[in-house]
Parts: sequence; structure tokens; C-alpha cells
Amino acid sequence: MKKRIKVASLFIAAGLLAACGNSEETTTAPKKEKTEQTPETKTDAGIAATTLKDELTIFSSIKAELDKAKEGQAIDWKMVTTSYESKLKGGVSTAAPEIEEVISSALAGVESKELDENIARQLVDKGIQSYFYKLQKATQATAEEAVAAGKTDEATAALNDIKDMSETVFIPTAEKRDASYGFKNEEAIAQAISSGLTAQEEAITAKNVADFNVAKQLTDKSIYRSFYLAALGYAQKIEEGVKAGTDEKELQMEQAEGYGFLLAIEESLAGGDEEAVAKLKDLYDFSKTKPEGVQFKEVESLFAKALTAKVDGYHEETQEALEKKEIDTARVEAMEANMFVIAMKPTLENRLGKEQASTVLSDANDWYALVEKGDVKAEETGKKVIDALDPLN
Repeated sequence: MKKRIKVASLFIAAGLLAACGNSEETTTAPKKEKTEQTPETKTDAGIAATTLKDELTIFSSIKAELDKAKEGQAIDWKMVTTSYESKLKGGVSTAAPEIEEVISSALAGVESKELDENIARQLVDKGIQSYFYKLQKATQATAEEAVAAGKTDEATAALNDIKDMSETVFIPTAEKRDASYGFKNEEAIAQAISSGLTAQEEAITAKNVADFNVAKQLTDKSIYRSFYLAALGYAQKIEEGVKAGTDEKELQMEQAEGYGFLLAIEESLAGGDEEAVAKLKDLYDFSKTKPEGVQFKEVESLFAKALTAKVDGYHEETQEALEKKEIDTARVEAMEANMFVIAMKPTLENRLGKEQASTVLSDANDWYALVEKGDVKAEETGKKVIDALDPLN
């Protein structure tokens, strides 16, 4: 019998509920995400010479150099530019051309003295982090294909790459969000990422494609949650800073930070609402919007509109799969939907109140339990979640 991952443990790790149902996962077939686009993997011959280890090492050295500004020290921009162009630019250009343009423009702006150094360092730092997020998604696809083909060694190698990226890039960022939002224990995003990676590893060992695909959503969407909450949090900081009379350059730096994190998830968000994402980009773009034009309530509403639309879509796809008795597909769709609901927890509490937010999360858990049983009546419970989110759309 194949080793199975209990869905309760995944939901606890994701911070959905402290206590969930105890039903176990069933097996599923590999499935490509419908609304999440997978970036291209690095295939260019000129890029192949640069390993992921090289990229992560260079990122760490670049970040350390950029962070000197926090201590009032001068940044060696020549070192940053040379390091980026020699080891990172090729990969970023291939996987995320728009991000590469942002980073290169920031570096050029500093060189020409047309861009404030603090704004530039945020665009470079967060731009590279966004690149690694897209690379993570591509690597997840590689791992999934390997598991499905029974190539355990290849799947493990790909997962190890994701672990390396998580250790260097994603978990440190998640820990900052955990501190900002007061997430601890089962609510901690960093813990959810680690739990997802462990569950993926167990699924590879068990050669269970179904569990791998479900666990993949815990890992990926927890990283997503971290980037989303980072961008959202900067909107609040900007509004508060304007009221406090904070220097405009500092506020523009925070806009740049929000913009950099948004780059990682904008394509996914656009799958929910393109207009909302276009507006978000304009608000975080300091060349288009002054800091006083960034209103937290508006930003929160735009994010919620896009994320709610994505949840709606996954609920529809889950029900379609259930009616076709494709339980395998339904489980993955349902997990994706719930991970987005978890991401919106702070907004749910802000807009609906803590009690109703708790009810939504509980209903989401109950819905998943019915989905994994293949019960078409899951639609009734799922409708409670959708109806509760409707005011946010």
C-alpha cells in the first residue's frame, strides 16, 4: 500500500485550522495547472554554464552588498552589476523577461544617477527574488513530470533545487511576513513551506503522484502567500508613512518593494482579474503614482478581487471534476482554492470580522473533506465559501 499524506496535516501546516478532518488522500494523476502559467526552464546554451548554486551564491552576495545601505554604508554598485550580469541576467532573461528589464533598468538608473539608490536596491533585490519564484514553479513542473514517469532520482534532484531556493530566498522572506503579521506555529508561512517540501519528499519516496501534486500546492502557494502579503503590507506602510510625514524617497522605496514582490505573482493574479492587476502595478509604480495616491483599502480590495475570482474558478473546476468522477483532479483544484483562501485570511478578518473569517476557513476545510470523498454534494458547502467571499469580488 502506498504511503499517504493526511490532508489534515497539510491544512494545519498551511494555517487553515488548528484542527481539521482526519480523512486521507486518495491517489491522483499528474495535472498541469489550468490558470497558473509555468515559466520556461533554462535551455539556452549560454545559460547552462551557470548552475542554480552559482545563482543562489551570487544572489546572497548581491543582497549582502545591497543591505549595507541599512547600516549607512556605501553600496558597491559596480560589484552588484558585474555579479548580476555574469551569473544571473541570462537566467532571468529566459524565465522572466519583464523582471530582467526592471532589474537592468534599475542598475542603469543608478549608474546614470537618475534613480535613487534605495529605490534601485529594492527593485534589484525583490526583482531577483521574483525570478527565483518563477524558477521554482518551473522546477516544480520538472519534478512533477519526473514523479509521474517514475524517475525518483530526477524528481529528488529537482526537489532539492527547490529546497535550496527556499532556504536562501523564500523562507527568510516568509519569516519576515510571519513577524509582520504575528503568524506563529501552524499559522507560520515559513513552517508551511517547510511542511510542503517534506510532504513532497514523502510523496516522491512513495512514488505517489497524487500526494505530490497536492503537497506541491502547499509549498508553492505558501511562497505565493508570502509575496502577496509582502506587497499588501507595503501599501499599508506607505499610507501610514504619508500620514506621518515620512520622506517621499523612503515612501517611493516602499512602493518599489511592493512592486518587486508583485512581479512574482502578477501573472497568476491577472488570471483572476487583469484590470485589478494593471491598477495594482500603476499604484506601486512610483513613476506613475505618488505615495499619497496609494490607499491601503483600495490595494487590499484589488488584491481581494483578483484572488476571489481565482477561488471562484477553482471551485467551478473542482465541481466539474467531481461530476466526471475525476477525484484526482478535484483534490488538486480544491487544494489550490483553499490555499488562496488561506492567503486572504488577514483581509477576511479586516472585512468580515474574525468570527466570520473563521467560519469561512472552517467551511473551506469541510468542502475539501467532501471533495476528497468524491461527494458531489461538496458543491453545497463550497457555495458557502463562495457566497462569503462574494462581497470582496
